[in-house]
Amino acid sequence: MHFQYIPYVWLLLASAAVTTALGVYAWRQRTVPGATPFAILMLIATAWALANALEMAGTDLPTKLFWANVQYLCYVTLPLAWLALSLHYTRRDEWLTRRNLALLMIEPLITAVLVWTNPLHGLMRRGVHLDTAGPFPVIGKTFGPWFWVHAVYTYLLLSLTIYLFLAALRASPLSRRQTPVLLIGTLLPVAWNALYNFGLSPIPRHDVAPAILSLSGVVVAWGLFRYRLLDLVPVARTTVVEGMDDGVMVLDAGKRIVDLNPAAQRIVGRPASQAIGQPVAEVLPDLIALCQDEAMTQTELVLGEGDAAPCYDVRCSPLRDGRGRRIGQLIVWHDITERKRIHAQLLQQQRALAVLEERERLARELHDSLGQVLGYVNVQAQAARELLSSGRTRDAEAHLARLAVIAQDAHTDVREYILSVKAALSPEGSFFTALDHYLRQFEQRYEIQTERIIPHDLAEGMLEPVVEVQLLRIIQEALTNVRKHTGARRVQVSFAVQGNQALVTVEDDGQGFDPASLSQSWGRAGEGAHFGLQLMRERAEAVGGSLEVCSAPGQGTKVMVQVPLRLVDS
Repeated sequence: MHFQYIPYVWLLLASAAVTTALGVYAWRQRTVPGATPFAILMLIATAWALANALEMAGTDLPTKLFWANVQYLCYVTLPLAWLALSLHYTRRDEWLTRRNLALLMIEPLITAVLVWTNPLHGLMRRGVHLDTAGPFPVIGKTFGPWFWVHAVYTYLLLSLTIYLFLAALRASPLSRRQTPVLLIGTLLPVAWNALYNFGLSPIPRHDVAPAILSLSGVVVAWGLFRYRLLDLVPVARTTVVEGMDDGVMVLDAGKRIVDLNPAAQRIVGRPASQAIGQPVAEVLPDLIALCQDEAMTQTELVLGEGDAAPCYDVRCSPLRDGRGRRIGQLIVWHDITERKRIHAQLLQQQRALAVLEERERLARELHDSLGQVLGYVNVQAQAARELLSSGRTRDAEAHLARLAVIAQDAHTDVREYILSVKAALSPEGSFFTALDHYLRQFEQRYEIQTERIIPHDLAEGMLEPVVEVQLLRIIQEALTNVRKHTGARRVQVSFAVQGNQALVTVEDDGQGFDPASLSQSWGRAGEGAHFGLQLMRERAEAVGGSLEVCSAPGQGTKVMVQVPLRLVDS
């Protein structure tokens, strides 16, 4: 082989250097979708530019033909590399199967074989000679029939590539800012090569398409890595309507925002131009937990403070490519502010009704109990008066002593009633707040240590208002029994969730009793603690629950109440 120095070679060598650098950088960034086919494309471009430079520097026909044939190995594979890049960009990876690639390679392999065996048949080149008319010798020729077959096949693949880019361009307003970069990168070498093949090139004696290809590579690389072009793909735009009231946001695998509709822009308070390409953690930190926990698919977010702050039901779904690989996330925001307001208003009304009903019931109970006490006091007072009038002072003093005990008990019961009413739920209050207030007052007044245990999976609003009212009264009645009958120094009120039921346990360290005596006397009024337990059971059953008592002499008492949880709106 014989070569000579030609200044034009430097253009091709510079092109090879550029495409090599782009290929190496793309390979190192191959986790970015599309980077691998782009790296292969740049490798082919490098080989084409070097072979083209050696052909240009060759001084004899055999040397030039050899390197021209080498270039064909690159020339026949470039359209496939462009097609692969477009398929990655448009998320049609499922088309890149081994079978499809093998079928697409049939024509390029035939072309490569015919190029190297051209002297036997002339299907690729005819009238081959060394043209020395210009500043440096070139291969003179006319194209054979198979060359045009290959040209048609090449332009078909490139046309499909351009069609895929145009389809992506129409799919989303976001693509109108991205796809032109890829279109320009594709059309530059295609247009130059077409001009050369049809004899319209401004440099007709030599095809410098490899140099143009390096410029194309710079354009594509600028979009690919500077602006994460292939990451910022509107993969979910086909499911999004611009006029939706719900906000829709698309994240890529790196948790960056790649698309959002106008409703989502209003939610995050940023236009698309400022939000797209930014990590979601910077735009909306409240979303971090939902995006990072794959098991978490739904949450409620309140953006802002105060009663007027909007509330959203936020749902997250994974986005996957044709091969099932996770490539991003689709987040849908549904405004539930009005629904939450109506729900809170309805809950407040239900609670107010339940509180009124319970206060009426308490008033009846107090009226009946005070009526009994006052009747007894009246009888005892008259008996004491008669005894005093007959001079039986000692008997009268005994009656008066009993009156003092009854009055003291009645006074205690009235104070207990007042404490219960104060601690009862108000229409605006919450169950646990009312319970805490009652437990503090109970501990301070009767010097019995109290403890409350609530699991994290039981929150406000999980009980119906009527259940809350009855449950609070059951706990109050249980604590009254503890105060009156057990001699306990410590009592614990604990909550647990068991399926669709809440289990509430009131346990003390008092003297306890024999459950057999409880079952024998259950339901008979006037049995003190037993009568209170009967009322608690009736309250539990009134809301669809149940009550069980466990006790033993010297081992304390445990009152266990099961009540249904609220049915959560879907």
